[in-house]
Amino acid sequence: MLTPARAQTILSFMLSVMLVLTALALLLLLLGSLLQTTFSLTLPLNATLDLAGGQYGLSSVNLPLADLPVGVKAAWMVSMALLLTGLIALLWGARRFTRRLLSDPFHPANARDLTLAARLGLIGQVVAALQPLLNGWMFARIQPLETLRRQLPEDAIVRGMNTDSSLPFSLFGVDLTPLLIAAVCVLFATALTQAAHIREQERQLRAEQELTV
Repeated sequence: MLTPARAQTILSFMLSVMLVLTALALLLLLLGSLLQTTFSLTLPLNATLDLAGGQYGLSSVNLPLADLPVGVKAAWMVSMALLLTGLIALLWGARRFTRRLLSDPFHPANARDLTLAARLGLIGQVVAALQPLLNGWMFARIQPLETLRRQLPEDAIVRGMNTDSSLPFSLFGVDLTPLLIAAVCVLFATALTQAAHIREQERQLRAEQELTV
């Protein structure tokens, strides 16, 4: 039977493993130049490749960073380092949050953590809204379709778009997943705040009754 103690152990173990793996990925990224690691940038595509033997669909293309412009390479390295650093901080906070939530669900810090997560979700929504502009800037400098054509035989024909619009929750091509996560966090934070307030009122009422007796 899955008890709260076992659930806490499983969640802590999974979050700890993810934290260690993310830290190793950040270390590998920072030491990549010293280790001569070849990084590649994966770009989403919705393209069709016509060759002599048939027709093939392409959903993404991998481009080595060494073949990309310096600005794009630097932007990718900085963004990945920031992303991994933020992910480490989130995993560390989630590890503390799950431990505290299972031991004391109505602790005031739980609502504060959920409120912080909602704010981060809103920041992520702003980034998602700006993603088409960032993709346009990147595709204009990389031109992945032209790069792909240079790597294929001369008789190959590549047709398609530069972006993939298959998002789980999107509106006008903008991913709304961060907004939904922020809304859920706000609802849970409000519920925990109200529960903590009710518990505090009950505690004060008991204390007053004990003084009266």
